[in-house]
Amino acid sequence: MDSEKYNIELIGQVVELNKKIARQLSIKYIFMTGIIYGIGFFVGSAILATIALGILGPVLGKITWVKTNYDAGVSIIKGDNK
Repeated sequence: MDSEKYNIELIGQVVELNKKIARQLSIKYIFMTGIIYGIGFFVGSAILATIALGILGPVLGKITWVKTNYDAGVSIIKGDNK
């Protein structure tokens, strides 16, 4: 009797797994998962880029051609045409 109970429970678990697999293979599930992962990737990339530029900004600002072009851009924005 114990083995029959075990077999019924095992069959129930297999049926449950088949339902979960069928749901995970549906187009709607795959589409929504892709959208969520895409948004997460975009937000994570933006956060990492902000941190990297915050750390490397002062170092990159000391490069002469960066400083020259930055100063030229600031003068254009202010209207100081040289």
